[in-house]
Amino acid sequence: MTTPQVPQRSALVQQVIAILKSNIASGAWPVGSRVPLEADLLAQYGVSRVTLRQAVQSLVHVGMLETIQGSGTFVRAASELDTVLARFVAGEDLTYVLEARLAIEAQASEIAATRATAEDISTLEALLDKSRRAAEGDDVNILAPLSATLHQAIVDAAQNPVLSRLYRGIDEGIERSVRQASAHQPLTVFVDEHSLIVEAIKSGDGAGAAAAARAHLLGAIREQDDVSGTSARTGVK
Repeated sequence: MTTPQVPQRSALVQQVIAILKSNIASGAWPVGSRVPLEADLLAQYGVSRVTLRQAVQSLVHVGMLETIQGSGTFVRAASELDTVLARFVAGEDLTYVLEARLAIEAQASEIAATRATAEDISTLEALLDKSRRAAEGDDVNILAPLSATLHQAIVDAAQNPVLSRLYRGIDEGIERSVRQASAHQPLTVFVDEHSLIVEAIKSGDGAGAAAAARAHLLGAIREQDDVSGTSARTGVK
């Protein structure tokens, strides 16, 4: 008679890690949200407290989760790739980040003009409306994160999961660029430029969307060069 195999604790930990990752990737636990209480997860998964804590700590270690004493555990990234790219980007020159965004966003905007759904367009228009109100109120603290969300929504509208995932890893530079440029031009300029991109996507004008995205980001690169004196290095005039 064969003795049935008993799952090893390490195997159980990996299974729980996979479940936690699935909850995050599916959006059941959005980035920024607090994960359910430990007692609830223990009851749901039927594992020991040690196993659950090892799984959670594993995702804390790679930066997907963060545990705050007295507050709970929060989702900080949708994947390990996001955390690796975000850490790398955080230490890079903003000009390089903007150039990477230019490469992704110009192409994504062109593709979005042919693939964006009615829901995508509705999301973009709602973000534009909120951005306009923030700009008119000269509130960069509201506009900066809205701008980051809008740019991600534009890339997502291309319906290309690879582009979307890569972009999520470098979006840290968006808020930085908006805050920096806000000292040199009206906030409404950002919204006007965003509006040109969205209108081109809405009308199905891929070339126009790509051109508007390029113009917007090249302006940001020039602005950054003026501040850091890197134009000679980047070749942007």
